[in-house]
Amino acid sequence: MQNIPLRLMLCAVLVVSAEVASASADDWVAQIKVSHGVVAIQRDNRSLPGEIGKRLKENDIIVTNADSSVGMTFNDNSMLSLGANSEVILRRYSYDPTTYIGAFDAVVKRGSVSVTTGNIVSQSADAMRLSTPDAELQAGKPGSYAISVEGR
Repeated sequence: MQNIPLRLMLCAVLVVSAEVASASADDWVAQIKVSHGVVAIQRDNRSLPGEIGKRLKENDIIVTNADSSVGMTFNDNSMLSLGANSEVILRRYSYDPTTYIGAFDAVVKRGSVSVTTGNIVSQSADAMRLSTPDAELQAGKPGSYAISVEGR
């Protein structure tokens, strides 16, 4: 009889732990679809391999080396591709698949990047921004755009 409250408490802790783990596993914003050469994902002071199927999160930093490239698709069907020697920070990403409302902010630190807009831009023209050390691109309308940050 005395073990029942202890068992109930243990069950409650296990349920809450499982929900927290599930929530953190589900907060991904994009997935790598194509990866060639050495691609790294920097997350929480760790470097992870940027392999096909790897899920990306807000604030991840994607880095490609020489002769490397990577392509990813976001939850709103936006696509981002990085060429060799590139570095991009996924600064902010949010998306509601019911309303298509969201925000996509990335910082291109170096290299070449191409982006194809997804559902977010179809709902709000100023919802996608790509910044570089010298300029900012605001997609404005659905389409494909390319950015190159030379000499960095």
